[in-house]
Amino acid sequence: MNLSLCCISNVLAEQGIKFRTMTYKSFSSKPRRESLQKLSEIVRNNFSVTEKIVRHCKAAGIMGYRLSSDLCQVIKHPDVMLDIEDLPEYGFIKYEIDKVKRAIKETGIRVSAHPSEYITLTSEDPKALQNSITDLETHADIFDRLDLPQSYYSPLNIHVRKDGDPIDISNRFFANFDRLSDSVRKRLVLENNDNANGVWSIKNLNTYFYKTRGIPVTFDNLHHKILHNDMTDEEAFHLAYSTWDCQPIFHYSEGKNNTRAHCDMAENLPQNYNKDVMFDVELKNKDYAILDILERIKDG
Repeated sequence: MNLSLCCISNVLAEQGIKFRTMTYKSFSSKPRRESLQKLSEIVRNNFSVTEKIVRHCKAAGIMGYRLSSDLCQVIKHPDVMLDIEDLPEYGFIKYEIDKVKRAIKETGIRVSAHPSEYITLTSEDPKALQNSITDLETHADIFDRLDLPQSYYSPLNIHVRKDGDPIDISNRFFANFDRLSDSVRKRLVLENNDNANGVWSIKNLNTYFYKTRGIPVTFDNLHHKILHNDMTDEEAFHLAYSTWDCQPIFHYSEGKNNTRAHCDMAENLPQNYNKDVMFDVELKNKDYAILDILERIKDG
């Protein structure tokens, strides 16, 4: 069973190996020079933590890692707009980035990302749209710095979000999709939504995005449970599977009391229907939940 850790290692966090954060409010409340120094230290720390998580995954038998989307906070805020090279400790940051790159190559851990839930390529708000494009390009830039392939093997996973007429929405999506760099377009995949009365089921993503432009579809079992479009889990799984040109990365989670709120641990096991697939495990106890799944599979 190929399982992938999402962003945070609870095991390492208990050892004090944690990501650090900085908000724009905090950044803007101090002299710029002081804030840039602090931000530089935070970014350096976050890449250092990433390297440790990648190696932890390998040691624990976890085969994939979903990169945190908050490694370089604030730098692409509209009132900041910096490149990593602009940070005062860039030399040290690059050293940590190179360590992550080396760890990925040495361990064979497969890396993906799930940019912000607020990303939209269908908005009619120019500001929201530009922020979304900037966010996607920032993710792709980090992937390129890590020498990750510009292919679906290292996917950037997002939702369509907007509901309504699927033809109009998909046309608007593609008009903005074509504004993206190759680095984003070659990695971008689309995940089904969980709006009970929405349109972006596995079936419709296949019809309006894969069949028209070849964009792979990510199967999320919990979202599908809520918006199934009269397809069983197995039918939806196989349809999504057919859209990938490499091992898919799907999402597995379980909802508390039949809701979309993620459980801490899994009661069941991901179903791969005898297909070669990797699952991002979206359970709150992170690597503890994955290790429990792996142990139960091992026992039997």
